[in-house]
Amino acid sequence: MSISVTTSGPNNTIPALLDAQDRTFYDMMTVIADEIDDTTGEYQPQIQNCIFSAIRFCERNIYYFNETRDVTFKTAAGREWYDKSDNPNIHTLVRIVAAYYEDGSGQRHTLRRAMPEEIERISDNGVSGSEPYMFTYFGQRLRLYPVPNDASHTIRLQLGAYRLNEIQASTDSNAWFTEAFDLIKARAKYQLYKDYLKDAPLAAASLNDYNEEDSALSAETSRRNGRGTIIGTAF
Repeated sequence: MSISVTTSGPNNTIPALLDAQDRTFYDMMTVIADEIDDTTGEYQPQIQNCIFSAIRFCERNIYYFNETRDVTFKTAAGREWYDKSDNPNIHTLVRIVAAYYEDGSGQRHTLRRAMPEEIERISDNGVSGSEPYMFTYFGQRLRLYPVPNDASHTIRLQLGAYRLNEIQASTDSNAWFTEAFDLIKARAKYQLYKDYLKDAPLAAASLNDYNEEDSALSAETSRRNGRGTIIGTAF
């Protein structure tokens, strides 16, 4: 006796694969909901909160995708303090790696970083000087010394890390959802299990996933930025 089986043929209904560079905030919410088996959307607000919290936690660390040398602003004659009105990154930056002064002829000079107290002691109450050669950061503002005497100069900041563009809509994306999707997902799931689902074993597993992703991204950052040689430092 023979048995006949009729099939429907290849399954052509599988959706196209998601390009890594197209991932959005909504995509991460969908993946997390699927992984925690939230089929009704019950935890959608909590998932969203945990994603934002994970980004706030991770953006303090330096990775190859949240470094920049393209933060610039113009000096103003007779003005020593500069804030978010000059460049929004000044208000939110995490770390200044280096600062440069570009004069009217395009020549670039490295600004020496000083403690706020040092510039406070030598400041001459806002009297204009010439070309600044020193800077400090205090109260989420940048201070130059001497006070610039014209507005034709550019200050360029090399930052690592700096905060990426904020997510305003579910379809928005930035490097946290393309370069570090698994890092943010693991951290968000850790906080979700710890704070909302109260599942200690799964929280521990998610934290382990986060630590692995952080180590991998940190190692990749080191390989990209490293010179391959050991440089001696003075203590």
